[in-house]
Amino acid sequence: MTALGTTRFPNGEFRRSAARFALFLGALGLAGCGSSAPPSDDLHPSATLSPGANDPLWLTSRGGLPAPDAERIEYDSQKRLLTFHELPAGDRWMVQLPDEEDGRFVGPLHQLPEGVDTARILVYYARPGAKVSAPITVAQIEAARAPHTSLALSP
Repeated sequence: MTALGTTRFPNGEFRRSAARFALFLGALGLAGCGSSAPPSDDLHPSATLSPGANDPLWLTSRGGLPAPDAERIEYDSQKRLLTFHELPAGDRWMVQLPDEEDGRFVGPLHQLPEGVDTARILVYYARPGAKVSAPITVAQIEAARAPHTSLALSP
């Protein structure tokens, strides 16, 4: 037999090395494996978990993104002011008036012109890479934000 095959660790060094290695693996296992993700502080998880909302740019199998959540967009009909919530990862809000061929990028606050029918104004968001969401109308946003009258007291 060769000298390498018959070499022994002096004074039980092999057992100590194996024990140290086992402790190291055990510490790694306790530190990271199987730990759950921290809880999300998102008040509206449906907006972030909707199909397509977090698609990468290279994914082309989905034609469009889901429509925005009308309950998260505010509309003040007296001031004609839309207030949008923040979108993830570079997505941008768009508003398309009835006489426009394409929508235009808008900021978190957008004032609509007077005399335009809210049922014909489209609101959607766009993602870099030419993906856009399904549109909703300002009238749908108004209907989603309107107070419910089912429990109203009659005079």
